[in-house]
Amino acid sequence: MQVKENWSHVAGRVEKWTPPTGADEPGELVVRVDRVTDVKGEGGKPWPNLLEQAEGSTLRVQVPSSTAADLDVADGASITVDVRRGRESGVVFANPDKIRVGKPR
Repeated sequence: MQVKENWSHVAGRVEKWTPPTGADEPGELVVRVDRVTDVKGEGGKPWPNLLEQAEGSTLRVQVPSSTAADLDVADGASITVDVRRGRESGVVFANPDKIRVGKPR
């Protein structure tokens, strides 16, 4: 199965943060999704949004090791992150440059 390039902008709340277990390992965010919007690519055309129906669900977001090592996230924190869906439907992958964490409620 080939994966097509896709991006979605997700806003929600962190239910759980699992830091990386090793230097080259990803971290994982469990995010309760409040809102999903399109991400515009070059020229302003939106990327395919494969998570349009994810509002109200929970996503497992893999965070690359390069960013995960320095990420400080508390449960309940607000978060926005651009993610892409891969082959496995239950896991999405974060764009390390597009993670914004707010304060917990």
